[in-house]
Amino acid sequence: MAKSKAERLQEALDKIDEGLSELTVIADEVEEARNNMQGTNLENTERYQRYDEAADTLRQASDDIESAKGDAEGVEL
Repeated sequence: MAKSKAERLQEALDKIDEGLSELTVIADEVEEARNNMQGTNLENTERYQRYDEAADTLRQASDDIESAKGDAEGVEL
């Protein structure tokens, strides 16, 4: 039996949650790596800057996805 549109939507939302969880873990790991460089001679390196930018970008992407997910959750089928 074919799944209903509502069931498929819920499955998609669940997958979004899984992706958001993984993005959060990665952002946390990048931030930790960046924070471990603070106060050392690595703080003024290109790598530190890349980690800093990556952490910000991952957090912003996560926020954007969370907002889009909220929009999709409001869909009534």
